[in-house]
Amino acid sequence: MKVVIDTNVIAYFLLDTQPFAGEARSFLAKVTHGLAPALLEAELANVTWLAIRAGVLPAEEGPRRLGLANQLGVESVPLLSLSQGALQRSILSGVAVCDTCFVELAVRERCPLATFDKALWKAFPGVAVRPSAITR
Repeated sequence: MKVVIDTNVIAYFLLDTQPFAGEARSFLAKVTHGLAPALLEAELANVTWLAIRAGVLPAEEGPRRLGLANQLGVESVPLLSLSQGALQRSILSGVAVCDTCFVELAVRERCPLATFDKALWKAFPGVAVRPSAITR
């Protein structure tokens, strides 16, 4: 199954964030070809840092959790190839460019965007979908 994976899906898996962690884990186990804009790597590092800073995750655990993300095998797509389309989608929808990069990639690849982001579900119905809806 080819799918674009939003940062929040992987972050909830890595940080065992309830009530989403189980759904994210189950979904990721079924993905055969995961894709994401290259900014995913920085976003995951930032989420991990924020969790450490908030005391949710011990500092020594951060690198290990981030390493788990690399083991998922998500293909990184350069932002340069997505930025023009993402900008246009942002202008039309009012959704931030960092989020519409994921939408642009999903549209180009003709596959769904797995996300827990309700704003993306609303702005891009039929593209942005809850992970459990993809694996049904």
